[in-house]
Amino acid sequence: NEFMLTKDMLLISPRLFFFNFSLAVYCGIKIFREGVQNLNKWAWFLICLFVNVIGPVLFLLVGRKK
Repeated sequence: NEFMLTKDMLLISPRLFFFNFSLAVYCGIKIFREGVQNLNKWAWFLICLFVNVIGPVLFLLVGRKK
């Protein structure tokens, strides 16, 4: 049973990593091309990079330049 859990995690982990990485890259491109609203560019970039899914979602909701 423990082996199945580990095997499932190994199958899911690369997908989650790719999703998080893709989302951070997308937000990074938007940050440096379009600008930001609340914080400076580097602060938003670091938040998107290190605060997994929540950081990019926060940026897309409140940090983008309108």
